[in-house]
Amino acid sequence: MILGAQPSILWIWFYWNLFNGFSVSFFILFPFSFIFGVLILILFSAIISKFFLSIVNFIHPPKEGIFKRDGKDKDYCYWSLRSVIKKWPFWLARQLSISYIEIFLLRLFGAKIGKNCSLHEGWIDTEFVELGDNVKLGQGSLILSSLIVHDKLILKKTIIKKNAIISMHSVVLPGTKIEFNTVLDALSSTNIEQYLDQNSIYRGSPCRKVMKKKDIKNKSELRNLIFDKKEEDRYNKEILREEAKELAVPFHLYISSGWFIIGFSFVLPGFLFYVYIFGLLEPFLLSSFITINSLLNFTTSIILLTLPLIFIGLYLLHLFLVALFTRIFYKFADRRGPEQGVFDRNLDKESKILDYYHFRSFLFKYPIYVFIRSPFPWLINWELRFLGSNKIGKNSVIEECFLHSHINLGKNCYLGTYTHITNHLVDGVYGEENLTFFEINLGKDSVFEALTGALPGTEVGQDSTFIPIGSTVKFDELKGYATYSKFPASKLDKDEIKDRLGEELKNE
Repeated sequence: MILGAQPSILWIWFYWNLFNGFSVSFFILFPFSFIFGVLILILFSAIISKFFLSIVNFIHPPKEGIFKRDGKDKDYCYWSLRSVIKKWPFWLARQLSISYIEIFLLRLFGAKIGKNCSLHEGWIDTEFVELGDNVKLGQGSLILSSLIVHDKLILKKTIIKKNAIISMHSVVLPGTKIEFNTVLDALSSTNIEQYLDQNSIYRGSPCRKVMKKKDIKNKSELRNLIFDKKEEDRYNKEILREEAKELAVPFHLYISSGWFIIGFSFVLPGFLFYVYIFGLLEPFLLSSFITINSLLNFTTSIILLTLPLIFIGLYLLHLFLVALFTRIFYKFADRRGPEQGVFDRNLDKESKILDYYHFRSFLFKYPIYVFIRSPFPWLINWELRFLGSNKIGKNSVIEECFLHSHINLGKNCYLGTYTHITNHLVDGVYGEENLTFFEINLGKDSVFEALTGALPGTEVGQDSTFIPIGSTVKFDELKGYATYSKFPASKLDKDEIKDRLGEELKNE
């Protein structure tokens, strides 16, 4: 972070000198200058990361295989180290939502990405992945070359050839080979090392070939396949009408609490930022011109090296204040909200206790988002413990997933990308439904891989692994020491594990 930020700092310094302080032109051009500075930051952060990654790969070259998920296993440790090294530039790139930058980084760090590929907010592992030309990824799809199963880490090269389409919310598991012009349908997943034939459409979890791909030239035929008029007629305005009710928690409390948490979390960091810029940075750095002598000056060098640390410190202060202010409001709502149970959500009746439940859920959203999407996502464990909303065991890892309060994790648990563990479920027709609200407990060493989930009241035993795509049902009780998949979640036998994960893991 520190080394990669230096060119951006020099650019801002040059930009300040260019206009000699504030002016109309300074403010008009500043957005363009800022974006350019961010692009420089991404580029040089990537170069520095690539440098350190090359050293790590020279010491211990990456290799495919099945490794022990243990600190004593070198392959697992170096895989974790490689992931950490690449984290910062990829985090920066994803803030801009420009897929070309992410594709550039993937290529830089060793993934083979063909021409005209479209990511569309899909997730791609950064090594042992090869995409041909014109590959299209649907929103929320995942291309994986790594998978955690119980105490094992699986690393296998994934190959997707040209003109293939991976539809939304589908998962390609490690070792998969997809031939050209093939479609993996939505909400589908492959097996490890599965082979998908060319010019075909695959569907299901695990996916199976359903038909050969053929062009549909008649638009009306395609429209009839997608839209069913009978389905449209099932719902009318009378069924879907919403009837207003008076809220026990006034709407302005939502607005004011959200404004307070977000707004005031920037006040102190913003003030300190202002003091730092105009009390130290402007008189000792920005006001002087960029020369060789100024760059070699000891004071200048200290400022340049510590500036990223100051910004990181202010950002961490912002995160802490978000957690602190949320904790205050959350405790207020939690004392008035419901205990576990099933509640009537009939919109014709006032339900004070449920209003506080919804208010509590509202408070929970922003801090989860701001922590899990930060450059320091591991702080989510601290935040959840600090809020008092969840019990999080030691060494548990929470990836970029969807999480609610009253979700308790034992030691060494793992929640993969796009996992959704929810404490509530709404049952029934809109306006006449019930809300089921119960906590979820995951035993130690539990693994929920990408695109898996659990519903309210679930109890998961020790050493359970969920592989894509699958979920529990309400009040599910899983004994543990097993591998699960599908919906509702079912224990896989040895033959199913062999089919999905390969011969080497059939006894897991």
